[in-house]
Amino acid sequence: MGKKSRLILPIVLGVLSASLMVWDIYNQRVISSMGMAWDTGAPLWPYQTPDTLFLALNTPAFVLAFPALYLLHSIHSSIHYVVLFPCVILWWWFVGIVLDRRLLQPAVRKRWTRFVMSSLLAIIFFILGVSGSWDTFRWWQTYGDSFLSWRILIVLRSLAPSIWCYILSFACVLFAVRLAKIKRTI
Repeated sequence: MGKKSRLILPIVLGVLSASLMVWDIYNQRVISSMGMAWDTGAPLWPYQTPDTLFLALNTPAFVLAFPALYLLHSIHSSIHYVVLFPCVILWWWFVGIVLDRRLLQPAVRKRWTRFVMSSLLAIIFFILGVSGSWDTFRWWQTYGDSFLSWRILIVLRSLAPSIWCYILSFACVLFAVRLAKIKRTI
C-alpha cells in the first residue's frame, strides 16, 4: 500500500463507519417511533444491521473506547458514536502507520523482551478468540439450524471480536517469528 496507508485507511474506513453510524441513528429513530409494535424487539435486518457491521469492522475501537463509554453511561445510546468515531479514526490511523512503517519488522535491540511480550500477547489473543468462538458455536448449535440472514448476522456480531483476536494473535506470532529469526542470525 506504500506510505499512504496512514491517510487512506482512516479516510476510507472513516467514511464507511460514518455511513453505518448515520444508518444506525436513523434506524434507532424508526425503532423508537414504533414503540411496542414489535413484541420481541426490532428485526435484525435492516434495523440492527448497521450496528452489527460497525462492530465487526471496528471491534478494536470499541475496546479502546469502552472505558470512556462506561464512564459516560452511553454504551447503548446513539450518543456513543461521539466517543467511538474518534477511536475508529485513531485505530485505522494506527493500523496505517504500522503498515507504512513496517512496525512488525523487529528491531535488534531488546529482542528478548519483545519476543516474550509478543508470544504472551499471541497466546492471550488466541485464548480470547477461542473463548468467543466457543460461545458462538454453542449458540449456533442451539439456534442456528438453518442459514437465515438474521442468524448469520447474529453469528457475525458474535464472531467479530474473536476474528479480531485471531488477527491480532497472528500479527503477534509473525512478530515473534521474525524476532526468533534475528536471534538465530546474531
